[in-house]
Amino acid sequence: MAITFTRAWEDDRLDAELLAVAPGSRVLVVAAAGDAALALAADGADVVAVDLNPEQLRLTALKLAAARALDPDTLHRWFEVGRDASAPAVYRERVRALLSAEDAAFWDAHIGIVARGLHGHGGVGRPFLWLGRAVRVVRPRLAGVIERSEDPATQAAFWRRRVRPVIFGRLSHWVAASTSVLAPMAPNPDELERMRRGGWSHGLEARVDAVVASTLVRRHPWWRPAFSGRPADPGDGAAWLDPARVAALAAAPSPRLELVHGDLAAVLRAQPQASLAAISVSNVPDWLDRASTAALAAAVRDALAPGGRVLVRRVVADVTDAFEAAGLTRDPVSDGLASRDRTALYERVDLYRA
Repeated sequence: MAITFTRAWEDDRLDAELLAVAPGSRVLVVAAAGDAALALAADGADVVAVDLNPEQLRLTALKLAAARALDPDTLHRWFEVGRDASAPAVYRERVRALLSAEDAAFWDAHIGIVARGLHGHGGVGRPFLWLGRAVRVVRPRLAGVIERSEDPATQAAFWRRRVRPVIFGRLSHWVAASTSVLAPMAPNPDELERMRRGGWSHGLEARVDAVVASTLVRRHPWWRPAFSGRPADPGDGAAWLDPARVAALAAAPSPRLELVHGDLAAVLRAQPQASLAAISVSNVPDWLDRASTAALAAAVRDALAPGGRVLVRRVVADVTDAFEAAGLTRDPVSDGLASRDRTALYERVDLYRA
């Protein structure tokens, strides 16, 4: 399998806020690019990060080892900018010894992708970069407006007049619903099929519009690289790259992060009952049928400690709520979470409590 996610495609700062982990608490999350897992570990939780794709676990292991060996500026170049010509040499000198033998063997062969361009290497990040380059060709003033705007209203006016019609015209909505153009952004075929139904692209247009009207794009770690061509500045990117969190990861006597290769529901069922203070299943329900989602929800319920929290995202909102059906209580704060997630990708973001 190949690396699909080189960075979080969920708002990991929102995750850290909502899961509100206490030092020493046990947490289980989907590994993906490792960003949420590392942020929660830096906040003091003992984190189990699960993924079916072993290469996502190897990326997470590299990030953890790098956090324990490198300064925040170098980490920013490696994992936010995603390009550092000196990475292979620095890796051999300072990072490699902190990896397991299997992870070191993998990165011995692949560390060059950090030198050449991590986020453009493949997976979900590449099509967003392609889209941004195409839009900048059609609207060459876009990058300048993004970088000069001092308030969201200025950039929103330009977006609505000059950019939104290019990205979200009638033709583009038809293409999104009728072709496989979204496939590079939806690596799971079930997720892709759901995105093609039900007017998902129209909802995405509304959510993006709301974010542009409330958040400066030059402070945005997903859209600034695409539409301005510049990486997020330090402090605006992945939460685990904040200097205080990097220091916490480096200072821990041993990593607070366990990487597990396996099926999410199966790993949850293997946890001691009521042992987890927080769980994030990301948008795994988008990849599952109803029976599998119900089984996942039941596994979450059984593993969650009293008062524990569960965070669930859905690219496409489901008419049924398997997590409430399993006996979890949906927190009323959920009503506003989809609009707070700065990626704008998700129709629903729900927080549940045991």
